[in-house]
Amino acid sequence: MPRMTGGRAIAEALKVEGIRHVFGIVGTHNCPLFDGVHAEPSIQAVTVRHEQGATMMAAGYARASGNIAACFVVPGPGLTNALSGMGMAYSESTPMLVFGGQNALPQLEREGGHFHELANSLGVAASVSGYVSRLATPVDAPKVVREAMRAMRCKRPRPAYIEVPLDVQLGEADVNVAPREMFSRPAGDPAAIVLAATALRSAKRPFIYAGGGIESAEATEALVRVAERLGAPVVTSVFGRGAISDRHPLALGDGWGRLDLYDDLLAQADLVLVVGTRIDVVSDVNVGARFPARIVQIDIDPLMIGHRRPAEVGIVGDARLVLEAIGDELSGAPACWFDVAGFRARKRERMVERAGPVLPIIEDLRAALPDETIVVDDLTVVGYWMPLLFDTYHPRTLIHPGTYGTLGYALPASIGAKFACPDRPVVSISGDGGFMFSVQDLATAVQAKQDLVALVFNDHAYGSIRVYQDRMFGGRHIGDDLVNPDFVKLGEAFGAKSVRVEPKDVGSAVRRAIDAGGVWLIEVPFAPTGPATMVPWMP
Repeated sequence: MPRMTGGRAIAEALKVEGIRHVFGIVGTHNCPLFDGVHAEPSIQAVTVRHEQGATMMAAGYARASGNIAACFVVPGPGLTNALSGMGMAYSESTPMLVFGGQNALPQLEREGGHFHELANSLGVAASVSGYVSRLATPVDAPKVVREAMRAMRCKRPRPAYIEVPLDVQLGEADVNVAPREMFSRPAGDPAAIVLAATALRSAKRPFIYAGGGIESAEATEALVRVAERLGAPVVTSVFGRGAISDRHPLALGDGWGRLDLYDDLLAQADLVLVVGTRIDVVSDVNVGARFPARIVQIDIDPLMIGHRRPAEVGIVGDARLVLEAIGDELSGAPACWFDVAGFRARKRERMVERAGPVLPIIEDLRAALPDETIVVDDLTVVGYWMPLLFDTYHPRTLIHPGTYGTLGYALPASIGAKFACPDRPVVSISGDGGFMFSVQDLATAVQAKQDLVALVFNDHAYGSIRVYQDRMFGGRHIGDDLVNPDFVKLGEAFGAKSVRVEPKDVGSAVRRAIDAGGVWLIEVPFAPTGPATMVPWMP
Protein backbone atom coordinates (compact mmCIF):
# COMPACT_ATOMS: atom_id res chain seq x y z
CA MET A 1 0.00 0.00 0.00
CA PRO A 2 1.39 3.46 -0.84
CA ARG A 3 2.12 5.85 2.00
CA MET A 4 0.38 9.22 1.75
CA THR A 5 -0.99 12.14 3.73
CA GLY A 6 -4.66 12.44 4.53
CA GLY A 7 -4.97 15.23 1.96
CA ARG A 8 -3.43 13.05 -0.71
CA ALA A 9 -5.59 10.07 0.31
CA ILE A 10 -8.71 12.15 -0.23
CA ALA A 11 -7.45 13.28 -3.64
CA GLU A 12 -6.83 9.65 -4.63
CA ALA A 13 -10.30 8.66 -3.42
CA LEU A 14 -11.89 11.50 -5.39
CA LYS A 15 -10.02 10.44 -8.50
CA VAL A 16 -11.25 6.87 -8.20
CA GLU A 17 -14.84 8.04 -7.67
CA GLY A 18 -14.75 10.15 -10.83
CA ILE A 19 -14.77 13.57 -9.14
CA ARG A 20 -13.26 16.05 -11.59
CA HIS A 21 -13.94 19.45 -10.01
CA VAL A 22 -13.48 20.88 -6.52
CA PHE A 23 -14.95 24.29 -5.67
CA GLY A 24 -13.75 26.19 -2.63
CA ILE A 25 -11.55 28.72 -0.88
CA VAL A 26 -8.18 27.73 0.50
CA GLY A 27 -7.47 28.49 4.15
CA THR A 28 -5.25 27.44 6.99
CA HIS A 29 -7.59 24.59 7.91
CA ASN A 30 -7.89 23.00 4.47
CA CYS A 31 -4.55 23.74 2.77
CA PRO A 32 -3.51 20.06 2.93
CA LEU A 33 -6.71 19.12 1.07
CA PHE A 34 -5.94 21.54 -1.75
CA ASP A 35 -2.33 20.38 -1.69
CA GLY A 36 -3.56 16.83 -2.13
CA VAL A 37 -5.43 17.64 -5.35
CA HIS A 38 -2.72 19.98 -6.62
CA ALA A 39 -0.65 17.06 -7.91
CA GLU A 40 -3.65 15.26 -9.43
CA PRO A 41 -4.15 16.46 -13.05
CA SER A 42 -7.57 14.83 -13.40
CA ILE A 43 -9.05 17.12 -10.72
CA GLN A 44 -9.49 20.86 -11.27
CA ALA A 45 -9.61 23.03 -8.16
CA VAL A 46 -11.73 26.14 -8.76
CA THR A 47 -11.14 29.11 -6.48
CA VAL A 48 -14.43 30.86 -5.70
CA ARG A 49 -15.13 34.14 -3.90
CA HIS A 50 -17.58 32.89 -1.25
CA GLU A 51 -18.31 29.45 0.16
CA GLN A 52 -22.01 29.86 -0.55
CA GLY A 53 -21.00 30.22 -4.19
CA ALA A 54 -18.92 27.04 -3.97
CA THR A 55 -21.85 24.90 -2.86
CA MET A 56 -24.23 26.54 -5.34
CA MET A 57 -21.71 25.87 -8.12
CA ALA A 58 -21.60 22.23 -7.05
CA ALA A 59 -25.41 22.17 -7.09
CA GLY A 60 -25.59 23.65 -10.59
CA TYR A 61 -22.87 21.22 -11.69
CA ALA A 62 -24.90 18.22 -10.52
CA ARG A 63 -28.25 19.43 -11.82
CA ALA A 64 -26.84 20.18 -15.27
CA SER A 65 -24.91 16.94 -15.68
CA GLY A 66 -25.91 14.37 -13.09
CA ASN A 67 -22.27 14.23 -11.99
CA ILE A 68 -20.99 15.06 -8.52
CA ALA A 69 -18.55 17.84 -7.66
CA ALA A 70 -16.72 18.41 -4.38
CA CYS A 71 -16.26 21.48 -2.21
CA PHE A 72 -13.43 22.28 0.22
CA VAL A 73 -14.28 24.74 3.02
CA VAL A 74 -12.68 25.78 6.28
CA PRO A 75 -14.50 25.07 9.56
CA GLY A 76 -16.54 27.70 11.37
CA PRO A 77 -17.33 30.53 8.92
CA GLY A 78 -16.50 28.41 5.88
CA LEU A 79 -19.05 25.80 6.87
CA THR A 80 -21.73 28.28 7.90
CA ASN A 81 -21.23 30.21 4.65
CA ALA A 82 -21.66 26.95 2.73
CA LEU A 83 -24.91 26.02 4.48
CA SER A 84 -27.20 28.02 2.17
CA GLY A 85 -26.02 26.16 -0.91
CA MET A 86 -26.13 22.87 0.96
CA GLY A 87 -29.65 23.67 2.12
CA MET A 88 -30.67 24.36 -1.47
CA ALA A 89 -29.20 21.04 -2.55
CA TYR A 90 -30.85 19.18 0.32
CA SER A 91 -34.24 20.66 -0.55
CA GLU A 92 -33.95 19.94 -4.27
CA SER A 93 -32.41 16.45 -3.86
CA THR A 94 -29.06 17.33 -5.40
CA PRO A 95 -25.79 15.53 -4.55
CA MET A 96 -22.54 17.27 -3.66
CA LEU A 97 -19.53 16.18 -1.61
CA VAL A 98 -18.44 18.81 0.93
CA PHE A 99 -15.19 18.48 2.87
CA GLY A 100 -14.80 20.68 5.90
CA GLY A 101 -11.45 21.33 7.47
CA GLN A 102 -11.27 21.18 11.25
CA ASN A 103 -8.96 21.80 14.17
CA ALA A 104 -6.85 18.87 15.32
CA LEU A 105 -8.66 15.95 16.93
CA PRO A 106 -7.43 16.63 20.49
CA GLN A 107 -8.81 20.18 20.30
CA LEU A 108 -12.38 19.22 19.38
CA GLU A 109 -15.47 19.60 21.55
CA ARG A 110 -13.54 21.50 24.24
CA GLU A 111 -14.55 25.11 23.46
CA GLY A 112 -10.94 26.13 23.72
CA GLY A 113 -11.27 29.31 21.70
CA HIS A 114 -9.41 27.83 18.75
CA PHE A 115 -9.42 29.59 15.39
CA HIS A 116 -12.52 28.81 13.29
CA GLU A 117 -14.00 26.83 16.18
CA LEU A 118 -17.68 25.91 15.79
CA ALA A 119 -19.50 23.86 18.40
CA ASN A 120 -21.28 20.76 17.12
CA SER A 121 -20.12 21.27 13.55
CA LEU A 122 -21.24 17.79 12.54
CA GLY A 123 -24.72 18.51 13.84
CA VAL A 124 -24.80 21.81 11.98
CA ALA A 125 -23.83 20.08 8.73
CA ALA A 126 -26.24 17.20 9.35
CA SER A 127 -29.22 19.56 9.18
CA VAL A 128 -28.59 19.97 5.42
CA SER A 129 -26.88 16.67 4.58
CA GLY A 130 -27.89 13.10 3.88
CA TYR A 131 -24.54 11.73 5.07
CA VAL A 132 -22.12 13.09 7.70
CA SER A 133 -18.82 11.69 8.96
CA ARG A 134 -15.56 12.81 10.57
CA LEU A 135 -12.26 11.23 9.56
CA ALA A 136 -10.05 10.00 12.41
CA THR A 137 -7.17 8.68 10.31
CA PRO A 138 -5.94 8.94 6.71
CA VAL A 139 -6.46 5.20 6.35
CA ASP A 140 -10.24 5.68 6.44
CA ALA A 141 -10.40 8.36 3.73
CA PRO A 142 -11.21 6.06 0.77
CA LYS A 143 -13.79 4.11 2.79
CA VAL A 144 -15.61 7.22 4.02
CA VAL A 145 -15.60 8.83 0.57
CA ARG A 146 -17.00 5.57 -0.84
CA GLU A 147 -19.74 5.52 1.80
CA ALA A 148 -20.69 9.10 0.96
CA MET A 149 -20.83 8.33 -2.75
CA ARG A 150 -22.93 5.24 -2.10
CA ALA A 151 -25.39 7.27 -0.03
CA MET A 152 -25.74 9.87 -2.78
CA ARG A 153 -25.98 7.37 -5.63
CA CYS A 154 -28.14 4.66 -4.08
CA LYS A 155 -30.58 6.73 -2.01
CA ARG A 156 -32.31 10.06 -2.43
CA PRO A 157 -29.43 12.30 -3.59
CA ARG A 158 -28.47 14.94 -1.03
CA PRO A 159 -25.25 16.61 0.13
CA ALA A 160 -22.64 14.55 1.93
CA TYR A 161 -20.35 16.22 4.49
CA ILE A 162 -16.98 14.84 5.54
CA GLU A 163 -15.01 16.64 8.23
CA VAL A 164 -11.24 16.28 8.15
CA PRO A 165 -9.22 17.51 11.17
CA LEU A 166 -5.86 19.13 10.43
CA ASP A 167 -3.82 16.36 12.01
CA VAL A 168 -5.63 13.85 9.79
CA GLN A 169 -5.03 15.98 6.69
CA LEU A 170 -1.32 16.24 7.48
CA GLY A 171 -0.80 12.79 8.99
CA GLU A 172 0.71 9.97 6.95
CA ALA A 173 -0.35 6.35 6.68
CA ASP A 174 -0.33 3.38 4.34
CA VAL A 175 -3.60 3.82 2.46
CA ASN A 176 -5.39 1.34 0.23
CA VAL A 177 -7.61 2.97 -2.42
CA ALA A 178 -9.96 0.33 -3.78
CA PRO A 179 -11.14 0.36 -7.42
CA ARG A 180 -14.32 2.23 -8.25
CA GLU A 181 -17.53 0.54 -7.18
CA MET A 182 -20.49 0.18 -9.53
CA PHE A 183 -23.39 1.32 -7.39
CA SER A 184 -26.81 -0.26 -7.86
CA ARG A 185 -30.12 1.40 -7.11
CA PRO A 186 -33.25 -0.44 -5.92
CA ALA A 187 -35.30 -1.82 -8.81
CA GLY A 188 -38.59 -2.04 -6.92
CA ASP A 189 -40.59 -4.99 -5.67
CA PRO A 190 -41.64 -7.15 -8.66
CA ALA A 191 -45.04 -7.92 -7.15
CA ALA A 192 -45.73 -4.23 -6.58
CA ILE A 193 -44.72 -3.49 -10.18
CA VAL A 194 -47.30 -5.99 -11.43
CA LEU A 195 -49.94 -4.41 -9.17
CA ALA A 196 -49.02 -0.95 -10.45
CA ALA A 197 -49.30 -2.03 -14.07
CA THR A 198 -52.68 -3.65 -13.36
CA ALA A 199 -53.95 -0.46 -11.72
CA LEU A 200 -52.69 1.68 -14.60
CA ARG A 201 -54.35 -0.59 -17.19
CA SER A 202 -57.65 -0.34 -15.33
CA ALA A 203 -57.71 3.46 -15.40
CA LYS A 204 -59.72 5.18 -18.11
CA ARG A 205 -58.34 8.68 -17.57
CA PRO A 206 -54.83 8.48 -16.04
CA PHE A 207 -52.25 11.22 -15.93
CA ILE A 208 -48.63 11.34 -14.78
CA TYR A 209 -47.03 13.79 -12.38
CA ALA A 210 -43.25 13.65 -12.78
CA GLY A 211 -40.58 15.34 -10.67
CA GLY A 212 -36.84 15.72 -10.36
CA GLY A 213 -36.44 12.01 -9.66
CA ILE A 214 -36.80 11.47 -13.41
CA GLU A 215 -33.62 13.46 -14.04
CA SER A 216 -31.76 11.89 -11.11
CA ALA A 217 -32.49 8.42 -12.49
CA GLU A 218 -31.97 9.34 -16.18
CA ALA A 219 -35.52 8.08 -16.69
CA THR A 220 -36.81 10.33 -19.49
CA GLU A 221 -37.12 7.60 -22.12
CA ALA A 222 -38.79 5.22 -19.67
CA LEU A 223 -41.27 7.93 -18.62
CA VAL A 224 -42.23 8.76 -22.20
CA ARG A 225 -42.67 5.07 -23.02
CA VAL A 226 -45.08 4.55 -20.12
CA ALA A 227 -46.99 7.76 -20.94
CA GLU A 228 -47.42 6.68 -24.57
CA ARG A 229 -48.55 3.17 -23.62
CA LEU A 230 -51.19 4.69 -21.31
CA GLY A 231 -52.16 7.66 -23.47
CA ALA A 232 -51.58 9.65 -20.29
CA PRO A 233 -50.79 13.39 -20.29
CA VAL A 234 -47.76 14.41 -18.24
CA VAL A 235 -47.50 17.30 -15.77
CA THR A 236 -44.12 18.07 -14.22
CA SER A 237 -42.87 19.73 -11.08
CA VAL A 238 -40.42 22.65 -11.33
CA PHE A 239 -37.61 20.14 -10.81
CA GLY A 240 -39.03 17.86 -13.50
CA ARG A 241 -39.02 20.37 -16.37
CA GLY A 242 -37.56 18.61 -19.38
CA ALA A 243 -38.48 15.15 -18.11
CA ILE A 244 -40.66 15.10 -21.21
CA SER A 245 -40.08 17.50 -24.08
CA ASP A 246 -42.61 20.30 -24.38
CA ARG A 247 -42.85 19.32 -28.05
CA HIS A 248 -44.27 15.91 -27.11
CA PRO A 249 -48.04 15.63 -27.70
CA LEU A 250 -48.58 14.37 -24.13
CA ALA A 251 -46.68 17.18 -22.37
CA LEU A 252 -48.75 19.63 -20.30
CA GLY A 253 -45.82 21.56 -18.79
CA ASP A 254 -45.26 22.70 -15.24
CA GLY A 255 -47.89 22.36 -12.52
CA TRP A 256 -46.54 24.94 -10.09
CA GLY A 257 -48.50 27.95 -8.91
CA ARG A 258 -51.84 29.33 -7.86
CA LEU A 259 -53.26 29.70 -11.35
CA ASP A 260 -55.68 26.72 -11.41
CA LEU A 261 -54.54 25.75 -14.89
CA TYR A 262 -55.13 22.08 -14.24
CA ASP A 263 -58.68 22.17 -12.90
CA ASP A 264 -60.15 20.33 -15.91
CA LEU A 265 -57.49 17.64 -15.74
CA LEU A 266 -57.92 17.08 -12.01
CA ALA A 267 -61.70 17.00 -12.28
CA GLN A 268 -61.68 14.32 -14.98
CA ALA A 269 -58.72 12.09 -14.07
CA ASP A 270 -59.41 8.78 -12.30
CA LEU A 271 -55.79 7.82 -11.48
CA VAL A 272 -52.42 9.54 -11.22
CA LEU A 273 -48.98 8.00 -11.52
CA VAL A 274 -46.64 10.07 -9.29
CA VAL A 275 -42.93 9.57 -10.03
CA GLY A 276 -39.93 11.08 -8.25
CA THR A 277 -41.62 14.03 -6.59
CA ARG A 278 -42.87 15.09 -3.16
CA ILE A 279 -45.84 16.84 -4.82
CA ASP A 280 -44.89 20.36 -3.78
CA VAL A 281 -47.48 22.47 -5.57
CA VAL A 282 -50.05 21.40 -8.13
CA SER A 283 -52.87 23.75 -9.09
CA ASP A 284 -53.73 26.26 -6.41
CA VAL A 285 -51.04 25.07 -4.00
CA ASN A 286 -53.05 22.00 -3.08
CA VAL A 287 -50.02 19.64 -2.73
CA GLY A 288 -52.00 16.83 -4.31
CA ALA A 289 -55.18 17.35 -2.29
CA ARG A 290 -57.26 17.36 -5.47
CA PHE A 291 -55.55 14.39 -7.08
CA PRO A 292 -57.83 11.44 -7.86
CA ALA A 293 -58.28 8.92 -5.07
CA ARG A 294 -56.29 6.30 -6.97
CA ILE A 295 -52.56 6.99 -6.80
CA VAL A 296 -49.65 4.85 -7.95
CA GLN A 297 -46.44 6.31 -6.56
CA ILE A 298 -42.78 5.60 -7.33
CA ASP A 299 -39.96 7.12 -5.31
CA ILE A 300 -36.48 6.14 -4.18
CA ASP A 301 -37.21 7.67 -0.76
CA PRO A 302 -39.59 5.43 1.21
CA LEU A 303 -40.69 8.43 3.30
CA MET A 304 -42.25 10.00 0.20
CA ILE A 305 -44.60 7.10 -0.48
CA GLY A 306 -48.02 8.22 0.76
CA HIS A 307 -46.51 11.41 2.18
CA ARG A 308 -49.23 13.69 0.77
CA ARG A 309 -51.99 11.19 -0.04
CA PRO A 310 -52.40 7.45 0.53
CA ALA A 311 -51.07 5.43 -2.40
CA GLU A 312 -53.03 2.51 -3.84
CA VAL A 313 -49.69 1.08 -4.94
CA GLY A 314 -46.37 2.41 -3.65
CA ILE A 315 -43.03 1.31 -5.05
CA VAL A 316 -39.68 2.23 -3.51
CA GLY A 317 -37.11 2.21 -6.26
CA ASP A 318 -35.13 3.92 -8.98
CA ALA A 319 -37.50 5.74 -11.33
CA ARG A 320 -35.87 4.45 -14.51
CA LEU A 321 -35.73 0.82 -13.41
CA VAL A 322 -39.30 0.81 -12.11
CA LEU A 323 -40.75 2.64 -15.12
CA GLU A 324 -38.93 0.29 -17.50
CA ALA A 325 -40.42 -2.69 -15.66
CA ILE A 326 -43.91 -1.17 -15.69
CA GLY A 327 -43.55 -0.34 -19.37
CA ASP A 328 -42.77 -3.99 -20.08
CA GLU A 329 -46.12 -4.88 -18.47
CA LEU A 330 -48.04 -2.45 -20.70
CA SER A 331 -48.78 -2.59 -24.41
CA GLY A 332 -50.46 -0.54 -27.10
CA ALA A 333 -50.57 3.19 -27.72
CA PRO A 334 -54.07 4.49 -26.99
CA ALA A 335 -55.09 8.01 -27.91
CA CYS A 336 -54.80 10.52 -25.11
CA TRP A 337 -58.12 10.97 -23.32
CA PHE A 338 -57.36 14.62 -22.49
CA ASP A 339 -57.47 17.51 -24.97
CA VAL A 340 -53.80 18.50 -24.74
CA ALA A 341 -53.93 20.92 -27.69
CA GLY A 342 -56.94 22.67 -26.21
CA PHE A 343 -55.23 22.89 -22.84
CA ARG A 344 -52.15 24.45 -24.36
CA ALA A 345 -54.25 27.04 -26.19
CA ARG A 346 -56.17 27.91 -23.00
CA LYS A 347 -52.95 28.07 -21.02
CA ARG A 348 -51.36 30.52 -23.44
CA GLU A 349 -54.44 32.73 -23.38
CA ARG A 350 -54.21 32.78 -19.61
CA MET A 351 -50.50 33.53 -19.75
CA VAL A 352 -51.03 36.47 -22.11
CA GLU A 353 -53.49 37.85 -19.58
CA ARG A 354 -51.53 36.96 -16.47
CA ALA A 355 -47.83 37.22 -17.37
CA GLY A 356 -48.15 40.34 -19.52
CA PRO A 357 -44.75 41.76 -20.60
CA VAL A 358 -42.87 38.80 -19.14
CA LEU A 359 -44.29 36.45 -21.78
CA PRO A 360 -42.67 38.04 -24.88
CA ILE A 361 -39.32 38.28 -23.08
CA ILE A 362 -39.32 34.56 -22.29
CA GLU A 363 -40.63 33.57 -25.71
CA ASP A 364 -37.98 35.71 -27.46
CA LEU A 365 -35.31 34.20 -25.23
CA ARG A 366 -36.48 30.68 -26.07
CA ALA A 367 -36.44 31.42 -29.79
CA ALA A 368 -32.90 32.81 -29.58
CA LEU A 369 -31.40 29.85 -27.71
CA PRO A 370 -30.37 26.43 -29.01
CA ASP A 371 -32.51 23.62 -27.61
CA GLU A 372 -29.66 22.28 -25.47
CA THR A 373 -28.96 25.59 -23.73
CA ILE A 374 -28.87 25.36 -19.93
CA VAL A 375 -30.85 28.18 -18.32
CA VAL A 376 -30.55 28.83 -14.58
CA ASP A 377 -33.00 31.24 -13.01
CA ASP A 378 -33.20 33.03 -9.69
CA LEU A 379 -36.00 34.36 -7.51
CA THR A 380 -37.02 37.31 -9.64
CA VAL A 381 -40.15 38.13 -11.63
CA VAL A 382 -38.86 36.68 -14.91
CA GLY A 383 -37.31 33.74 -13.08
CA TYR A 384 -40.53 32.89 -11.27
CA TRP A 385 -42.36 32.65 -14.60
CA MET A 386 -39.71 30.53 -16.33
CA PRO A 387 -41.04 27.06 -15.36
CA LEU A 388 -44.50 27.98 -16.65
CA LEU A 389 -43.49 29.87 -19.80
CA PHE A 390 -40.11 28.60 -21.00
CA ASP A 391 -40.51 25.63 -23.33
CA THR A 392 -38.04 22.95 -22.27
CA TYR A 393 -36.96 20.19 -24.64
CA HIS A 394 -34.31 18.23 -22.77
CA PRO A 395 -33.78 17.17 -19.15
CA ARG A 396 -31.39 19.25 -17.05
CA THR A 397 -31.77 22.35 -19.24
CA LEU A 398 -33.99 24.49 -16.99
CA ILE A 399 -32.62 24.81 -13.46
CA HIS A 400 -34.97 26.56 -11.04
CA PRO A 401 -34.11 27.13 -7.36
CA GLY A 402 -37.37 25.66 -6.11
CA THR A 403 -38.80 25.68 -2.63
CA TYR A 404 -35.76 26.50 -0.48
CA GLY A 405 -35.61 29.85 -2.20
CA THR A 406 -32.16 31.32 -1.67
CA LEU A 407 -31.49 34.58 -3.49
CA GLY A 408 -28.27 34.67 -5.48
CA TYR A 409 -28.57 31.11 -6.78
CA ALA A 410 -28.51 31.71 -10.54
CA LEU A 411 -25.01 33.07 -11.14
CA PRO A 412 -22.95 30.51 -9.16
CA ALA A 413 -25.20 27.61 -10.21
CA SER A 414 -24.76 28.62 -13.86
CA ILE A 415 -20.98 28.76 -13.38
CA GLY A 416 -21.09 25.23 -11.98
CA ALA A 417 -23.28 24.11 -14.88
CA LYS A 418 -20.75 25.51 -17.35
CA PHE A 419 -17.88 23.64 -15.67
CA ALA A 420 -19.95 20.46 -15.96
CA CYS A 421 -21.08 21.05 -19.55
CA PRO A 422 -18.45 23.27 -21.19
CA ASP A 423 -19.68 22.67 -24.74
CA ARG A 424 -23.25 23.87 -24.13
CA PRO A 425 -24.51 27.47 -23.90
CA VAL A 426 -25.36 28.54 -20.34
CA VAL A 427 -27.49 31.55 -19.36
CA SER A 428 -28.33 32.79 -15.87
CA ILE A 429 -31.36 34.95 -15.06
CA SER A 430 -31.24 37.19 -11.97
CA GLY A 431 -32.91 40.24 -10.55
CA ASP A 432 -30.83 43.14 -9.35
CA GLY A 433 -31.32 42.19 -5.70
CA GLY A 434 -30.43 38.52 -6.10
CA PHE A 435 -27.51 39.23 -8.41
CA MET A 436 -25.81 41.31 -5.75
CA PHE A 437 -25.91 38.33 -3.37
CA SER A 438 -23.34 36.51 -5.49
CA VAL A 439 -21.89 39.11 -7.87
CA GLN A 440 -18.37 38.42 -6.58
CA ASP A 441 -18.31 35.08 -8.36
CA LEU A 442 -18.50 36.86 -11.69
CA ALA A 443 -14.74 36.97 -11.11
CA THR A 444 -14.71 33.17 -10.91
CA ALA A 445 -16.29 32.88 -14.36
CA VAL A 446 -13.89 35.46 -15.82
CA GLN A 447 -10.86 33.80 -14.26
CA ALA A 448 -11.97 30.45 -15.69
CA LYS A 449 -12.41 32.04 -19.16
CA GLN A 450 -15.92 30.69 -19.39
CA ASP A 451 -18.49 31.39 -22.09
CA LEU A 452 -21.40 32.50 -19.92
CA VAL A 453 -24.28 34.96 -20.18
CA ALA A 454 -25.63 36.62 -17.02
CA LEU A 455 -28.95 38.45 -17.49
CA VAL A 456 -29.81 40.96 -14.77
CA PHE A 457 -33.37 42.36 -14.74
CA ASN A 458 -33.17 45.63 -12.84
CA ASP A 459 -36.13 47.30 -11.13
CA HIS A 460 -34.08 48.88 -8.30
CA ALA A 461 -36.01 46.85 -5.75
CA TYR A 462 -36.72 43.50 -4.24
CA GLY A 463 -39.56 43.61 -6.71
CA SER A 464 -41.55 40.53 -5.76
CA ILE A 465 -41.53 41.55 -2.11
CA ARG A 466 -42.68 45.04 -3.07
CA VAL A 467 -45.70 43.52 -4.81
CA TYR A 468 -46.33 41.23 -1.85
CA GLN A 469 -46.32 44.25 0.48
CA ASP A 470 -48.73 46.04 -1.86
CA ARG A 471 -51.15 43.14 -1.62
CA MET A 472 -50.75 42.09 2.00
CA PHE A 473 -49.60 45.23 3.83
CA GLY A 474 -51.55 48.03 2.23
CA GLY A 475 -48.65 49.27 0.09
CA ARG A 476 -46.36 49.90 3.05
CA HIS A 477 -42.96 49.37 1.44
CA ILE A 478 -40.47 48.22 4.03
CA GLY A 479 -36.88 47.64 2.99
CA ASP A 480 -37.59 46.85 -0.65
CA ASP A 481 -35.94 49.87 -2.35
CA LEU A 482 -32.42 49.27 -3.64
CA VAL A 483 -29.59 51.57 -4.65
CA ASN A 484 -27.63 49.70 -7.30
CA PRO A 485 -24.30 50.18 -9.01
CA ASP A 486 -24.08 50.82 -12.73
CA PHE A 487 -24.21 47.15 -13.74
CA VAL A 488 -22.52 47.74 -17.09
CA LYS A 489 -19.56 49.42 -15.42
CA LEU A 490 -19.56 46.80 -12.69
CA GLY A 491 -19.41 43.97 -15.21
CA GLU A 492 -16.61 45.69 -17.09
CA ALA A 493 -14.68 46.14 -13.85
CA PHE A 494 -14.77 42.36 -13.40
CA GLY A 495 -13.58 41.84 -16.96
CA ALA A 496 -16.96 40.81 -18.37
CA LYS A 497 -18.33 42.17 -21.61
CA SER A 498 -21.28 44.26 -20.51
CA VAL A 499 -24.27 45.94 -22.18
CA ARG A 500 -27.62 47.40 -21.27
CA VAL A 501 -30.58 46.52 -23.51
CA GLU A 502 -34.32 47.07 -23.55
CA PRO A 503 -36.64 44.14 -22.80
CA LYS A 504 -37.61 43.78 -26.45
CA ASP A 505 -33.97 43.16 -27.36
CA VAL A 506 -33.16 40.44 -24.80
CA GLY A 507 -33.29 37.53 -27.25
CA SER A 508 -31.06 39.12 -29.86
CA ALA A 509 -28.59 40.40 -27.23
CA VAL A 510 -28.22 36.93 -25.69
CA ARG A 511 -27.77 35.36 -29.12
CA ARG A 512 -24.99 37.83 -29.96
CA ALA A 513 -23.30 37.17 -26.62
CA ILE A 514 -23.35 33.40 -27.15
CA ASP A 515 -21.94 33.79 -30.64
CA ALA A 516 -19.18 36.13 -29.44
CA GLY A 517 -18.14 33.99 -26.47
CA GLY A 518 -16.71 35.06 -23.14
CA VAL A 519 -18.45 36.21 -19.97
CA TRP A 520 -21.28 38.65 -20.61
CA LEU A 521 -23.35 40.72 -18.22
CA ILE A 522 -26.55 41.99 -19.86
CA GLU A 523 -28.57 44.46 -17.79
CA VAL A 524 -32.26 44.83 -18.64
CA PRO A 525 -34.20 47.72 -17.05
CA PHE A 526 -37.51 46.02 -16.27
CA ALA A 527 -40.12 47.11 -13.75
CA PRO A 528 -43.44 45.66 -14.90
CA THR A 529 -46.71 46.64 -13.26
CA GLY A 530 -50.07 44.93 -13.15
CA PRO A 531 -50.74 41.18 -13.27
CA ALA A 532 -47.24 40.19 -14.43
CA THR A 533 -45.82 41.25 -11.08
CA MET A 534 -48.12 38.79 -9.32
CA VAL A 535 -45.71 35.90 -9.49
CA PRO A 536 -47.18 32.37 -9.68
CA TRP A 537 -46.85 31.54 -5.98
CA MET A 538 -48.37 34.78 -4.70
CA PRO A 539 -51.82 34.68 -3.06
